[in-house]
Amino acid sequence: MLPTRSFSVLSVNAVKWTSLSELANISVEPFTFDFMRLPSFNTDLRLWQSTTRERLKSSHPNTRNDDRWRIFSDIMKLIPDAKRRLQSEKGEDYLTRLASALDDGISSARSDDTNGMKKAIADWVSTPSEGRVSRTSKENRGFHNPITARLLAPPRYNIDDATTLRNLCNEVIRPRPNEYAPFMYKDYSINSENIIEGLFESELLLRAAKHILIGPSAAESLEPVNNRSTRLGNAALNNMTEVTFPFIAYVCTQVRFALSSEETFGQRRGSFDIYGFYRDVLRTLWEPELADDFEVIRDHWNEVIFGGGSDEDDDDTGTLSQILAQRAA
Repeated sequence: MLPTRSFSVLSVNAVKWTSLSELANISVEPFTFDFMRLPSFNTDLRLWQSTTRERLKSSHPNTRNDDRWRIFSDIMKLIPDAKRRLQSEKGEDYLTRLASALDDGISSARSDDTNGMKKAIADWVSTPSEGRVSRTSKENRGFHNPITARLLAPPRYNIDDATTLRNLCNEVIRPRPNEYAPFMYKDYSINSENIIEGLFESELLLRAAKHILIGPSAAESLEPVNNRSTRLGNAALNNMTEVTFPFIAYVCTQVRFALSSEETFGQRRGSFDIYGFYRDVLRTLWEPELADDFEVIRDHWNEVIFGGGSDEDDDDTGTLSQILAQRAA
């Protein structure tokens, strides 16, 4: 029996410390991973096994666009001994256990984020004039609540119309996963003449991002962090210094789910396609024609979440710089 080691899986969304039974020599390194990916590792296992051995023979396979190879390569960086184990006689058994451990970690981390966001969103959207949204129950969220309904309804739905609102509540009609709602926009307002204006800049999204990466207390303010040494939480533990587009898509998905009345994270027959929504947001963020626009937005997220450092980070005034300057004089 090999010793159990703990390791962190840093997804595009959050960190979950989990245990990999019987997997030794694990190096804890930042590891970009997609907690919204489907199917699961166990479901995908046969495809991994059909390609892994051939790819292990090449150090530089021509697989730039191969998502499975990217995942495999990340695992090789995370667990230096994995390549040797996969090539051994018990390689398939090792891969099965590895896939199961990763699936468990992903599920647990996503569950933690979902539970935390459920309570936080209720606090953030509640107003003195319209009352509080329950922190513990989702029954009165979604289109059953005027606060969350306004945030979830795309422009083509007039929720002030009683028939439309009733049909949304009863899921006679439902938003498509590829049409975006006000909760994703700055000031929760969509400019029909310039639909990209304010997209992915809402206070809810930025607060949710800070909640996941830094911690609940950090999400109370959107003021940029100025001192890197004071940042705690998932990002600091894993040396994460910037967000990725998959992370932004993940935050959009978590916030959308938290606002909804859905109790289970997933897709049931007749419900909103939450996975389709995630994929479409990611497709939008990766649209080449909009690359410059979304890089500006990503920079804004980085500034709000991670800040710009502090004067103490200035290399010109550090002790080492002064010593080198004196030596050069």
